[in-house]
Amino acid sequence: MVSPKCEIVTIGTELLLGQIVDTNTTYLARELGRIGVEVVYRTAVGDRMEEIVQVLQVALGRCDLVLSTGGIGPTLDDMTREAVARVGGVPLVFREDLMAGIEGIFRRYGYTMSENNRRQAYVPQGSTAISNPVGTAPGFILEVEGKPVISLPGVPSELEFLMTREVIPWLRKRYGLKRRNIKYRLLKVVGLGESKVDAIIGDLMKEGANPEVGLLASVGEITIRIAAAAESEEAADALIEPVEQEIISRLGDRIFGKDDETLEGVMEDLLASQGLTLSILETFTGGKAAQRLHRIRSRSLLQGITMAHQETLAAWLGDVPEEETVVEAAAEAVRVRSGADVGLAIVGFIRDAEKGLRVRAASAVRGPALRGDYGWEMGGDLPRLQERGALVGLNTLRLTLLKHRGEGGP
Repeated sequence: MVSPKCEIVTIGTELLLGQIVDTNTTYLARELGRIGVEVVYRTAVGDRMEEIVQVLQVALGRCDLVLSTGGIGPTLDDMTREAVARVGGVPLVFREDLMAGIEGIFRRYGYTMSENNRRQAYVPQGSTAISNPVGTAPGFILEVEGKPVISLPGVPSELEFLMTREVIPWLRKRYGLKRRNIKYRLLKVVGLGESKVDAIIGDLMKEGANPEVGLLASVGEITIRIAAAAESEEAADALIEPVEQEIISRLGDRIFGKDDETLEGVMEDLLASQGLTLSILETFTGGKAAQRLHRIRSRSLLQGITMAHQETLAAWLGDVPEEETVVEAAAEAVRVRSGADVGLAIVGFIRDAEKGLRVRAASAVRGPALRGDYGWEMGGDLPRLQERGALVGLNTLRLTLLKHRGEGGP
């Protein structure tokens, strides 16, 4: 099945000013993908006639169809109707049936209709009108040289209603789209940067492949997305499975979870399965590691301690044995003093550097038959340093627990 290519055009100056968050494009891209329409461009344009016309012309020149949202309200800055008519080379025509529907909406809610609402009953000549029983802005579809321009209201509830009720069935029929399932498998990676992950699995990321493999980077974590399209969920699973196993074989325990799993959730399961309790001592991370476990209402976490200054930590620790580093001593001390089975320490002190902040950090895990250590150095702004530090510390604990389990621990 060849997917028609679509450009989504969102219209409204408020989008360009950041006054509202554009949730429509995300919704449309997801729903169009489900039925086999490939979204290849997403464009936002303000309420200026010439710019809207230009954007629509460019979109029609590079895609099979265009879907626009917004700009079909009753005010003078709602220009989508006129712009689409200009692009199609046709006039606007008044539709009595659309006017009756708009008047009915006002009667239903007990409001008096303003005269300017009559503008919403105009659509480009030759277009297919999409009546809107949940709002006052009817949509329409105009074919321009064999390519449809579908214009829908920008109000999310109205947009979603019309997409489900009218537009998706129309697109299925227009392009002969069979029902298909698009299924995603997400693999979560920690401890490697995006470029490293790309170097390891880059040969699997081929444009147009089915399944398609892509990367999404966030602070401290990389998400690998495997997306497959098939006529059934089972068939999509069959496409995903061998690619998933190949990626797992290459990345091993760098992958900490799948789909909705979080690092803290995986940590909690590991601790619970081994019957272990945990206490954490943090310095520069500001308690971020403990906060992650608090968010999932961890039953394994006994205590989280934050120490902002090196002098405070030194006073709390007292004399550090010669054979131990500060972070090792901190992990053992927080374990013993709290009565936990496992102690995790994430220690480092931020300093100013020529290009921002830097920290030389270390994490350590201590407990009976448990020992894990990791050291690193990184730079960035404070929130980034804290988030990455918390993730690295928790990952040190995860890898230590995995090793312990593999060696016959409880």
